[in-house]
Amino acid sequence: MSNQQTGDRDGGSRPGRLNPPRIRLAAFDLDGTLLGPDIILGDRLIRAVRRLSDQGVTVLIVTGRMHRTAERYALELGLEGLPLVTYNGALVRRAGGDDVWWHQPIAAPLAVEVLEFLIERGLEPLVFHGDGVCARGPGDHVDPYFRVSGIAPEYVGDLVRYVKGLAGAPTVEPLKLLQVEAVESMPALRDQAVARFGARLTVTTSFPYFLEFMSGEVSKGRALARVCERLGVRAAEVAAFGDGLNDLDMIQWAGLGVAMEHGPQELLAAAAQVAEGPPGEGVARFIERNLLK
Repeated sequence: MSNQQTGDRDGGSRPGRLNPPRIRLAAFDLDGTLLGPDIILGDRLIRAVRRLSDQGVTVLIVTGRMHRTAERYALELGLEGLPLVTYNGALVRRAGGDDVWWHQPIAAPLAVEVLEFLIERGLEPLVFHGDGVCARGPGDHVDPYFRVSGIAPEYVGDLVRYVKGLAGAPTVEPLKLLQVEAVESMPALRDQAVARFGARLTVTTSFPYFLEFMSGEVSKGRALARVCERLGVRAAEVAAFGDGLNDLDMIQWAGLGVAMEHGPQELLAAAAQVAEGPPGEGVARFIERNLLK
């Protein structure tokens, strides 16, 4: 369970309010938490988050997305100048600015090993580098990522050669590698990937069909802890919201960990509270009932 257990687990449907320690910082995942399938921030959510900011709570986005696809949501929520945690914690950079707080890519030789592991299984991975995404070529493996992000990959041909930097090009150290896989096949692939790379890399899922690889020093919880240390905020003063396994250590670390009700059982079991309702709307309701003065 998380560090701080407070009130009813049913954060959205029972009368009364939580009585947690004073929350000074609130961290939110994007997809599945603030954003639903329409990938739009709802008006009620925007109002709730801005009211939270107005009462002195620092609001952060902590997401697996690329910086450039997350930044527009941060700016829409009025978070310009605040640290924006992206690539599941591999990059922390101010929203609307160039100030980088943290940057931890995967070493090129290890990235090549992951690519070979995936390719020999007939899969088509995506490589995230320099706030862009690369693929071998077009295909069905690209479409799910494009639907979520709106970003079309650059097609570079042989990904192993691309990362190795052959033909005089520099080697590439990706911030993240991602594999799109059918939901029913994902558990077996994830288990194989964790068995092979779990001691050296962070291997997790965001959407049930996205398998993601980052440096072993990277996770949302570790990045959030670093940011809070720099801002002088204690874990007990943090509320963190998420819906996927890549949110697990962030939910566990925060004083008030809040899972979306559609999250996996492992996440629900780790959370202090559950936000009922769809993405965006459920978070807005939870903020209004439990965090606003």
